Amino acid sequence: MYHPTSSPLLLSRVAESAYWAGRYLERAEGTARLIRSHSDLIIDLPRSATLGWQPLLAVLGLEAEDQALGTAGGPVATEERVVALLAADPEMSSSVVASVDGVHRNLRLTRAVMPIDAAEVLTELHDFVSDSAGLAVDRKTRTDWLSAVIRRCQTLTGILSDTMSHDDAYSFFTIGRQLERADLTSRVLDVQANVLTHRCGDALEPYLDISWFAALRSVSALQAFRRSGLPATPEAKVSFLLRDVKCPRTVESCLVETARWLLEIPGHGEPMARCASAQGLLEQADAAALVSTGLHDFTDELQLAVGQIHQSIATSWFEPVRTTTRRSVSG
Repeated sequence: MYHPTSSPLLLSRVAESAYWAGRYLERAEGTARLIRSHSDLIIDLPRSATLGWQPLLAVLGLEAEDQALGTAGGPVATEERVVALLAADPEMSSSVVASVDGVHRNLRLTRAVMPIDAAEVLTELHDFVSDSAGLAVDRKTRTDWLSAVIRRCQTLTGILSDTMSHDDAYSFFTIGRQLERADLTSRVLDVQANVLTHRCGDALEPYLDISWFAALRSVSALQAFRRSGLPATPEAKVSFLLRDVKCPRTVESCLVETARWLLEIPGHGEPMARCASAQGLLEQADAAALVSTGLHDFTDELQLAVGQIHQSIATSWFEPVRTTTRRSVSG
């Protein structure tokens, strides 16, 4: 008869690599999806109602890059320069290329716990992105390239979920993915606030539905929203992206999954408390009030709460302990 035993010791550096592999994998897929969705939206909207490319920089927290991308007397953030930055710049931590490199680097450090099938897909993903990133800049090849990156990221995630032992290493990997997703969803909601709450310019007013669907599509939540049966009101839209627990892309769903996997790891007290605090913000949020007064302050507070979960995880498990040469997260 099989008798389960406790999980083997997991070194802190392996746990940290698994966590960051999850974050970078979610970031690579999320950034690719954002670029693809925004590119489609730009094509759908008339020139007079275009949003420009600054919203992509804002979602990824790169507002400071606006001026750096500008040319004397020309547009600040042109399509080619923004896409090149976010898709193919290896020095930009939020870019697809840099994120995939981060996945590759961190998962290689966890190769002792990573299935062989996953290692093969990881190598294919890394080689594909490294060799062909330039295809993202040209509109003719952009959609196919971004879709290929998204599919490869999803394939890697699925293989790890189906073949990797769901132990502490997998818990850290999944927690990283969920926190990165929660942060990205909150950023999309923040940047799209003017569109979602009908405080956009007159030129964009007739195209609010198209813009809203693009925002949902950018976080892969459009089909789930349609299935929810909710009315297409600003309050319903905000409430859905914040608190719908059935859609795996909402902030609440990400925090629930984070808490679930935190419970699998010994010493989870402080991170769980931070997670509960972030969930408390969502429970207290009044969608109607947020639409009325503006989402920016609330999403800032929410992103800070997600950042505090990350910091408590780093403090609890990743930071070096001076009294020992090695540290484990279980045992």
